[in-house]
Amino acid sequence: MAYNLQEDWNQLRRSAAQFINENRYSASCQVWNNEMTDLVNKYKQEEMAWYNSLQITENGFGTTTQNLWYTHYLNKRRLMSLGLTAHYDYIKPTKYEKGENQSYPCWNYSHDGKNLICKISDEMNYRKIFSDRNRCVWADERKKSPGEYYVIQSRSMNGNYICPSCGWEGPLECFVDGCDYCQTKFHIEDLKQKVSSVYTPGDWTQHRDGFTIHKNFVPMYVILVIIVIALLAIGSNMGGAMMTRLPFLGIIIMVVFMSLFIGKKSGENVAGGPARTRRTLEKIRSVDKHFSIETFIGNFSNKLLSTCYADSPGEIAPFAVCDMSAFISNCRGVIDCKLLECVLMDYQTDGNFQHLQVKAGMLLTRYENGGVHQEKTYLRLGLVKSIHALTQSINDVNVFRCDSCGASLSLLNGGRCEYCGQGLNLKEYDWVIEGYQSI
Repeated sequence: MAYNLQEDWNQLRRSAAQFINENRYSASCQVWNNEMTDLVNKYKQEEMAWYNSLQITENGFGTTTQNLWYTHYLNKRRLMSLGLTAHYDYIKPTKYEKGENQSYPCWNYSHDGKNLICKISDEMNYRKIFSDRNRCVWADERKKSPGEYYVIQSRSMNGNYICPSCGWEGPLECFVDGCDYCQTKFHIEDLKQKVSSVYTPGDWTQHRDGFTIHKNFVPMYVILVIIVIALLAIGSNMGGAMMTRLPFLGIIIMVVFMSLFIGKKSGENVAGGPARTRRTLEKIRSVDKHFSIETFIGNFSNKLLSTCYADSPGEIAPFAVCDMSAFISNCRGVIDCKLLECVLMDYQTDGNFQHLQVKAGMLLTRYENGGVHQEKTYLRLGLVKSIHALTQSINDVNVFRCDSCGASLSLLNGGRCEYCGQGLNLKEYDWVIEGYQSI
């Protein structure tokens, strides 16, 4: 009897502890949600001010990782080189609202072993005007369009902060003047959360890490339904045997056609969609159990966009170890780029490096001969990273450090140290592009 009472008491204590922890977690999430919302809104204000200004300043964003800021820098410089300006009429702020049945905004938290990651799903509402002097050449406008903001912070699961250089974990006071463990010097602001990527899907996609659903599916389906209804009407007017034969024939045509169409799409799905990504994720996580696909795709997207806006291979040298001159030349007139989908195709390791094959679909907006047109393009890229680099993205400018003298490195000078000339060997810490081909 005493044993049972003890078990009941222990169960009661466990339930009470779980209740307290869940309420603490809920309270923490509310605080985090407020912090993340404020950061995203500040980022929106900075983005609007950046493009609406006639100047182009270095490190113009205090709310983003260096990778994300660099895409904005190269994009604005591209616009200026083409004689264009981009002006935001408005960007609707994100509102922190609590509700059980609401779809937007929505906050999701995860951890990749080194960084706390927050995904904010929200409706995009903005209008961005691209002009040649006073003539509007194109408007990028979104109204209640699903979008995602990704926020990252070097923080452990128990709330301690993590040195972005050596990975040592400790309370905030240990980083007031850099890291107490490895003596790396950086500003304490670098440990704050940063917006790492923004996803604004195009018309051809639903999920950036999944299968692209093309717009022609719905029209084809509607046409088939109309055909069957017409055959039913004809059959009913003719009467007799035709009344049963024509509708039956229409249904057979619809079933066969839909089977072929869906079968084709299903085959593509298995070959290059979520099923392929899931299998590749299993391979990656057998080596790196904390691998975060959200962080990876955000990082990858920033590098891909920077490549589309770059004027020379030297500007993307830190994250492209192959010759991408032909791709850069083909993107000379690109003024806007959106990642439609990213599929993880395959993953392998050797004694020194990890190798990842990725298929990427992009929507490119080009300005040529005074006009704008859009096109889809697909690339298959090979990425490489050191076998020892099992943590995720590098957070900010001060994390890019020279291996020779320890000075901070910037992507603006191609990741090359201004003091000793040593280049950034990014593949020791992060994924870099080792090869590509157009599909």
